[in-house]
Amino acid sequence: MTSVLFVVDHLDAGGAPIVVRDLIWGLVDQGASVTLVVLSDRVAHALPPQVPCICLPFTPNSRFERARRYALHAQQLDNWLSQQNGTGVDAADFDLVVAHLHHAHQVVSRSRLANRAWYCLHADPVVAFLGNKSGLTRRIKRLKVARLYSGRKVIGVSQGIIDRLRSVMKVRATKAVCLHNPLDLEAIRRQAMVSPHDVPERFLLFVGRLDQRAKRFDRLLEGYRQSGVDLPLLIVGEGGDRPAVRQQVERLGLENNVTLLGHRDTPYGYMKRATALLLSSDYEGFPLVIAEALACGTPVVSTDCPSGPREILTGELSRYLVPMNDTSAFADAIRDVVKQPITVPEQAVSELSRVQVVTRYLALAKR
Repeated sequence: MTSVLFVVDHLDAGGAPIVVRDLIWGLVDQGASVTLVVLSDRVAHALPPQVPCICLPFTPNSRFERARRYALHAQQLDNWLSQQNGTGVDAADFDLVVAHLHHAHQVVSRSRLANRAWYCLHADPVVAFLGNKSGLTRRIKRLKVARLYSGRKVIGVSQGIIDRLRSVMKVRATKAVCLHNPLDLEAIRRQAMVSPHDVPERFLLFVGRLDQRAKRFDRLLEGYRQSGVDLPLLIVGEGGDRPAVRQQVERLGLENNVTLLGHRDTPYGYMKRATALLLSSDYEGFPLVIAEALACGTPVVSTDCPSGPREILTGELSRYLVPMNDTSAFADAIRDVVKQPITVPEQAVSELSRVQVVTRYLALAKR
């Protein structure tokens, strides 16, 4: 039996914790023994009952402890590892160790697991680490990131993450592999059969958090306006930028065309019935929403942003992949998909099935 240890910042809101949860369920389904260490007390997702979930929160009590928070948290992790001797779990000899999210990377890199762990990145490293930094501050941050991941084993949830980690962040990892996020295709398609009550016969759809910086609602709404299509646009999701999105809708005179539906527990019924899903992002880690829409049989119009869309929208599906800063091309693609929507092949996302992705994770243990 393969023994797996996952270490993660938290298991609360966000895409990465959902991915970790789904990977754990998939690993258990394939007979692996999984242990989860959460470096906080934030656990909001259900796990298989046989999976131990160990919470190791750390709160610095002084400026000194804050400055050394990663090292002190690593000591806490090491203490837990030492305590496992004689408990039936040889914590020092897991077949596969994967750290998810940045705090876990910092902590694990200072622990006894440092050289054995894989470090999984779920976001574009250039945006996540450099953001709007410039000059000396940008250079110092890049050097810190290079020091953290160089000489390590790295997983990127898209090839774009690996490429930008190497080319921009100058990371020299000992091993670097791309493992896309998993899809529970059976569950998605089952939930997609439930028809929502608040949709028109034909419509366009956006699904995601209302975050202007990443999702670029200005591009989404302007492209939709320029397309001139008469289909309404439904926006499913919540976020801190909801008032700003509402203002943009009003400024463009789209109040009668665009509806902000808010959060929905399962968006798949909307995806299945939409004419197309629209994604206007400046950056992604791995745009799972594209894969989910394709799993529902719905074509996607997306910007060719780093990283991920071009790794999913391949073959004929790439017809609706448009340059990132070309709003006119985005509008043309919307018009095209409404006039002549393509049929999404059933096997379009078969390689992203949970079984296949988990198998690739287990192959890391065999290495």
